[in-house]
Amino acid sequence: MKISIKPPQNKKPVFSHPAFLLVGMMRSGSNFLERQLNLLPDLRCHGELFNPAFIGFSHQTGGKIPGYTRDDPAPRNADEEAFLAQVDKVCDRPVIGLRLFLDHSNTMTARLLYDPNVKKVVLSRNLLEAYISLETARETGVWLTTEAAKAPPKPVKVDINKLVTFSLRQSLYYNDVQTVLHQTEQSYLQIDYNDIKSLDKLNEIARFVGSAHQFKTVSEPIQKQNPGSLEERIADFPKLVDELKRRQLARWFR
Repeated sequence: MKISIKPPQNKKPVFSHPAFLLVGMMRSGSNFLERQLNLLPDLRCHGELFNPAFIGFSHQTGGKIPGYTRDDPAPRNADEEAFLAQVDKVCDRPVIGLRLFLDHSNTMTARLLYDPNVKKVVLSRNLLEAYISLETARETGVWLTTEAAKAPPKPVKVDINKLVTFSLRQSLYYNDVQTVLHQTEQSYLQIDYNDIKSLDKLNEIARFVGSAHQFKTVSEPIQKQNPGSLEERIADFPKLVDELKRRQLARWFR
């Protein structure tokens, strides 16, 4: 099977620390999981270290490490290997992790995915749910909140062509990621968005990534921003369903 993520030229281990990767997409629950894992004293989970627009350091770092700041990705882009070596060097806990999405650095995506020393947790979510959550965040400007929603958000009008493009790109990305992991015989955890607040699942993830600690309860550092059913959150929901059926795409979003 042909895939777009090719084996890297540099095959040396990426980190000196035990390491893990949260592979996901926007609105897949990775923010929540990052903050949960940082509650364990032996894990340091960063965010989107290779987001093109910023450097997603763990919020506990204050958005910077020596030589790099969140809002200036230029030094990172100039030498990604040196950047990640610095992140590794200054890590304050035994195990290090980060989040990886579509459109992050191609070079580092390959380096991280093909490195068997980096454990992988693959986060998935119903594509329609993820798209509606993303569009709501774009419309409201609220990407993360620690306060419970006081009312349902305004229903989102869906451009079906944009929805299909989003879904195709995410599906191809996940296909490539899982193909790499299968072809290189790496074990990984696949976690659905609906399971990330399960205490059992959180402890399974903690064990898998190498923590010696377990959660006793599930805290809520991040609240769900979009309460309500899809029918409540999508304008003209019946029309959207009919159009998806007409295009024979309804099965994608079950």
